[in-house]
Amino acid sequence: MRAKTVVSRQTFVRSTLCGWLLVALSAGCGELPAEDAVGSLGSQREALRACKGAPYPIVLAHGFAGFERIGPLNYFFQVASDLRSRGETVVEAQVPPYESSTVRAATLGAVVDDTLKIYGACKVNLIGHSQGGIDGRALISGLGYGDRVASLLTISSPHRGTEVADVVSGLVPGFSYDLINAILKALSGVTDAPGSPNLKAALVQLSTPAMQRWNALHPDDARVRYYSVAGRSAGRIAASECAGGAWGNSSRIDLLDPLLAIPEGVFALYSPNPLVPRPNDGLVTVQSAKWGKFLGCVPADHLDEVGQIGHLFPDVVSGFSHKKLFRKIVAELRKDGL
Repeated sequence: MRAKTVVSRQTFVRSTLCGWLLVALSAGCGELPAEDAVGSLGSQREALRACKGAPYPIVLAHGFAGFERIGPLNYFFQVASDLRSRGETVVEAQVPPYESSTVRAATLGAVVDDTLKIYGACKVNLIGHSQGGIDGRALISGLGYGDRVASLLTISSPHRGTEVADVVSGLVPGFSYDLINAILKALSGVTDAPGSPNLKAALVQLSTPAMQRWNALHPDDARVRYYSVAGRSAGRIAASECAGGAWGNSSRIDLLDPLLAIPEGVFALYSPNPLVPRPNDGLVTVQSAKWGKFLGCVPADHLDEVGQIGHLFPDVVSGFSHKKLFRKIVAELRKDGL
């Protein structure tokens, strides 16, 4: 009789402990996973373990008014093919040309996801030109892609906005419709007419007051490395503005593309000396382009930076080669273990 009592007590204690344990697990983690859910979780963990580490694929994110290809031209002119010939994995993203970075980032995210899946990579390195860099930040901090993006390198991205967008958005009085239309035409370049319904609306986000508010809502992600490059043109060396870059500053100058002459003139209004506008690449100032680790300035305007329009050889005045710039960028990322 006593032996049966002891056994019963032991059984009761074991049952009670197991019950408490089940309650604790359920309270802390929700319902216990079904067998198929456990299997699915295991598959996900296995996939994470199986993905490839650095060197990560490169994803190129185009800027405002970007395009994939017009005839023989693509936005990052011959950059992808040049890097691929050197053994790099490169994907050229295509997002809506005239939209806010919030909208564009959603499409960019799909490109990143596809790249990870196709190449079995754990992360990607994003290189964004102009608004493409802002899209990258929207993707990382707005859509939570900090676990899938190893680095974001921006080239002349208007992190603090651009005064050109201020004028086009109507924030600066005194500009005629004809002048604003001429600026819009220069911005749209070879891809669209200035009458595009989304063109002006997309520029509002890139104005200086809008980007100040936007930056407050999009802090950097500690898991991601941030780098930046700025362009300087219109015959300026910009020694003081370009100081502190990891690459140093060239003594060569660049002559501004005539297409950018009208928008570049806007910067004179915001400069202490209108005769000497703040150093810029025709659309973005050097100061606005700086973000994260500043690599330096390049003697190039906003079009030169990506080889437009159809630059096959280095510039005869500045010596700038957009292909060499991207090779140097990738070398920097690889040096940092990315």
